[in-house]
This record gives sequence, structure tokens and C-alpha cells, in this order.
Amino acid sequence: MNTKNQNEADGRYEELFLQFAHRAERWISWALAGCAIALVFSQLLLLNPRIRYALVKVEQLEGLPYSISLLRTTEGK
Repeated sequence: MNTKNQNEADGRYEELFLQFAHRAERWISWALAGCAIALVFSQLLLLNPRIRYALVKVEQLEGLPYSISLLRTTEGK
């Protein structure tokens, strides 16, 4: 009798664990998809020079971009 009860308990535990694992996997996959979307969106924002200037501190510390400095040197001649 004890073995039968133990097998039933083990079966119930496995069923509960599989349900939990399925829910956890679904949550993790949604979280990963959300992170991937956020990463792509943030990289797309950095393509805009005005937004990049506002978000990135190093961008404010940089000198003139090469294209602008090239235009200034050719205009002065």
C-alpha cells in the first residue's frame, strides 16, 4: 500500500512540476522577447543624432563630427 501511495504522490509532484515549468518557460520567453524588442528600439533611437546627443554623455564631450569639420575647412579656403 505504501508503494502505491508513494507512486501517486510522485506522479502528482511531476504533474505539478511540469505545469510550473511550462508557466516559467512561457514567462521567460516573453521576458526575452521583451528585452530583444527593447534592445532594438533603443538602438534605433540612437540612430537619431538629436536623441543620441541627449542620451549619451560621451556624445556631448566629443568634438565636431568629421563631415562638419570638413565642410568648415573647405568653406574657409
